[in-house]
Amino acid sequence: MAAAWKQDYPNIQHYYVFQVWPLPCSMGPKDDYIREAQRTLPRLFSNLRVMSTIGAASEHAGRGSCHFDLEGYAQFARFMSPLVEQDNYGLVPQQAITAPSLIRAWFTTAAKDEIALEFGQPVTWKDEVQRSIYLDDALAPIGSGSASGNVILLKLTAPSNAKAITYLTGRGWDASPRT
Repeated sequence: MAAAWKQDYPNIQHYYVFQVWPLPCSMGPKDDYIREAQRTLPRLFSNLRVMSTIGAASEHAGRGSCHFDLEGYAQFARFMSPLVEQDNYGLVPQQAITAPSLIRAWFTTAAKDEIALEFGQPVTWKDEVQRSIYLDDALAPIGSGSASGNVILLKLTAPSNAKAITYLTGRGWDASPRT
């Protein structure tokens, strides 16, 4: 597809992709894989940027919806405009303008009861986010969380031998905005 874009639009300098939110068009559990592939696209295409749609207010589309009302699409434009301004007009943003992208995750203790998540930009922690974090497809037993710079630290209520950490699965999402 990128090759076709370059052929059809030879002067294009930047590509922008909206990352789908959980269960778009009632796709089912495979949507988690689609979102992960979309999240990692910039690793393959240096001039491609991804914007999450998760922060869109849920009243603009319900769970499983394919489309949004006019205000929903206007909200997407507000999400994207600082990124377009940065890439095309030299805007220097005062804060991060894209969704955080996980760089790595690791256990910080031998007891495996604490996990660090490193992101490519400064992050914040909100306690309500813990209901959206999974270890090996089970809700993570998080006792508390905190953020410092680019790292979120999760203190678990029990040790874990999990091999995978996931944020916001389609089956566990209630369509409420996450920012």
